[in-house]
Amino acid sequence: MRRTMTHRLRSLPAAFCLLSVVGCSRIDSSLLSTHLENDQRAAAKERWEAVRGGVKLQRAGEHLRAGRIDDAEKALNEAMAMMPSDAEAFLLAARIRLEQGQLGEARQAIALAVALKPEDPEVHYLAGEIARRQEDLPSAFEHYANAAQLAPQTAAYLLAEADVLVAMNRPFDALELIQPRLIDFDQNVSLRMLAARICRIVGLREPAVAYCRDAVRISTQDPKLQVELAAVLHWAGRDEEAIRILEPLIDGAEAPADGTESDAVAIQPSTLLLLADAYLDQARPVHAMRILRRAMKESQDDLTPWRLFARAATAAGDLEAAAESLEHIAAKGAMTAETWLLSSYVALRRGKPNDSREASARAIQAKPDLAAAHFLNGEAAEVEGDVSAARAAYERALRIDPDFEIAATRLDMLSLRAEAASDSTGTCHDGVTGTEP
Repeated sequence: MRRTMTHRLRSLPAAFCLLSVVGCSRIDSSLLSTHLENDQRAAAKERWEAVRGGVKLQRAGEHLRAGRIDDAEKALNEAMAMMPSDAEAFLLAARIRLEQGQLGEARQAIALAVALKPEDPEVHYLAGEIARRQEDLPSAFEHYANAAQLAPQTAAYLLAEADVLVAMNRPFDALELIQPRLIDFDQNVSLRMLAARICRIVGLREPAVAYCRDAVRISTQDPKLQVELAAVLHWAGRDEEAIRILEPLIDGAEAPADGTESDAVAIQPSTLLLLADAYLDQARPVHAMRILRRAMKESQDDLTPWRLFARAATAAGDLEAAAESLEHIAAKGAMTAETWLLSSYVALRRGKPNDSREASARAIQAKPDLAAAHFLNGEAAEVEGDVSAARAAYERALRIDPDFEIAATRLDMLSLRAEAASDSTGTCHDGVTGTEP
């Protein structure tokens, strides 16, 4: 029994140690569990806040797309309170500030979005948009280029990159950027139209026509693009083709005679002017006058159709119609050197040399180096018998334009008449009466 007791006593320290170990283990486990539970709760709360923030952010985006800017800003602030380091939140903040016209704040927000999510092409694209609005073209180009590199199959990024190169006065670089990529975007109209416009800038007529024609083909004959193709053809000197495109568009857009609604495409006054100008270049002034009468009716405040009509009527020999158009322009106080010149010509051909001289003098006052105005002034003076004034006017025209052949011819004719008159009166050219030797 003693041995048993002794054994038990001896066994007590070991038991105490075991209890101690077990007790410590339970305490440490309890602390660890508490810590893990706190972490899990924090993580769960963070996840829940992220979910709630995401919903708020989505709602803010919906408000922005609907134009409810104040509601969008309120929802965004709530979202950012829950997810203060979210790149999408800063991206949306930049969009809102851009919509509000607060470019400085928009740029700050997008800079944070770029820092948080540098591999997102949409973030770089918006950064480019903001920089361009601030006229920081180099930064805009850098961001557009990053977006295009990150998402090479997104045409909008390539388009923006090329467009800003044009704005930076680097059209050839823009064209070199677009040309090899057109095969990757074989159905993209915008890239082809930009290529066509760049070709116009640098004077490449045939490529401009080809790109524009390709865009029209892809767009299944979009009337707006057809008009632009006609404009390119007119610029390239291919007026007959431009007329063939424009005539059916414009004729089809005329309102039905019974006054019912028409499904035809609306034609802008600029399109009418384009066709009229093409007619004039093809020496078809009567056709131009018909189109211009419609433009004058549809665009009461724009005097451009009236100016072009005066030119067309003059070319058609309808001097009364030309004079009426010019009088309308003069009454509006919108005469230019060119319209004064035309008015001088019309007045002279209508047998009103005094009005012609006055109009040519107005043209010279507006544009002193307009050789044709000096010539018309001389021609009107000659009709009135003011030979010295006519001679002086022709000489001024030749000083401005030494190749003005008709002015030189008129001056020679005046000299021949003076010689003939001198010979008929027996007066030498120095004014001394001739005698027999």
